[in-house]
Amino acid sequence: MKKILKKIPLVIGSLLLLLMVAFMVFKVFYKPSHLKQEAWTMDHIEVTLPEGDLKNEESDLDVMIPEKSRDELWVDHINASDRVNVLLIGTDGQRADTLIFISYSKKEKKLQMISVPRDTYNQVPGMTALGQDKINAVYCFPNGNGGPDNQARAVEKILGVPIHYYVRVNYNGLQAIVDTIGGVEIDVHRDMDYDDPYAEPPLHIHLDAGRQVLKGQDAMGYVRWRKNNDGSGDSDLQRTQRQQEFIIEVIKKSFGLNITKVIGITFDYVRTDMTKEDVLYYGTDMLGFDLNKIEKYMVPGEADYRFFYHDPEATKALLQEIYGFE
Repeated sequence: MKKILKKIPLVIGSLLLLLMVAFMVFKVFYKPSHLKQEAWTMDHIEVTLPEGDLKNEESDLDVMIPEKSRDELWVDHINASDRVNVLLIGTDGQRADTLIFISYSKKEKKLQMISVPRDTYNQVPGMTALGQDKINAVYCFPNGNGGPDNQARAVEKILGVPIHYYVRVNYNGLQAIVDTIGGVEIDVHRDMDYDDPYAEPPLHIHLDAGRQVLKGQDAMGYVRWRKNNDGSGDSDLQRTQRQQEFIIEVIKKSFGLNITKVIGITFDYVRTDMTKEDVLYYGTDMLGFDLNKIEKYMVPGEADYRFFYHDPEATKALLQEIYGFE
């Protein structure tokens, strides 16, 4: 018996060593799913040869092969980047209630989040019903035109960069995830008092202002809250900022726990086109990343009483800044 007990630490050490070696092999040889996809293209880019006689001497070859435009160089830069882009879709039943673009660069050790307001104007041919001209309506388009894939493609067109993966979570799933990690500490900026028994799921939000750990329905209510029963509240843009901060706190709490356990549990509550191997690959890449340095943005634009109109040029400039394109 004593001999067996003496061998236990050796056996455990050998198993840990084998696991470490297996993980190192996995990190070296595993190819994330999005790297198997075709290169990103932008359909509106056209290459036009210069006018004139192209049957000139060999010295005129430079004329026949024009230099790449800035748009073409931008596409090349996107395809050469190590960035992986994920669209987080939060649903409240049928529509996408939250759209957050998350971009991570392993080489630069940077992570950026861009919120896309759910009321962003997005007219789609053939979709003329009331409310279908907003970006969040794409998720519930009929006849195979909706769902998370098409929602990601719609946001992709607005941002002008590829979205490699989507992660969709409904509010019940969010509640379960927050409970799994033991709640999230948040500074609630104001008293929240709102009831809507007809919402799906029903809303009963009653939170006092101040720093506190939110779990379960309180966490779900904090993310969904927009106004109080008396009509006072935040704008939709302020709401998206709160959602960004909440997601960051969830990420921080998750990385302070057993990351493989969190990934395993989270997969029970989300729908995604990422494999568990993809999540493990990138999740472990981010271990040691300073989560306090996450950069938060909003899609540039202006809002009126009904729509948010994104600014295409300012949006393009923002993404080029994030990608380091000069």
